[in-house]
Amino acid sequence: MSGTEPNGQGEGAELTYTPEDLVDWVESLVAVLESVDRSQNQYWCSQWWNHPEAVDRFRGLYEQWLEAQANGGMSSWWIDHFDRHATVLFAKRGPFEECGTTHVRTTARRILATEQPPHNWSW
Repeated sequence: MSGTEPNGQGEGAELTYTPEDLVDWVESLVAVLESVDRSQNQYWCSQWWNHPEAVDRFRGLYEQWLEAQANGGMSSWWIDHFDRHATVLFAKRGPFEECGTTHVRTTARRILATEQPPHNWSW
């Protein structure tokens, strides 16, 4: 991973982190913040890094967390970023839905079909 800019925030400000930084952050975040209860239809996988959607969501959360740490706004980070992603990440139909106490390789990846619009298409 190279430097990235947070989603539309602070153009020109380069945030640099390594895969190890992300792993450490996710592990400390999950260990401190989340209690996932399968009886409440909440799911987690210890191999979160093996789920592309989860990695993308955690990367986005981490980038916004770095921005909030640097510029203030942690309250907004919780409400506008973490709470919204957590409802998807840990949901029954989220990226960890087939995992229980161990990682389960997804047998069929859900990929939505797309088609190119007609040549003269416009909005």
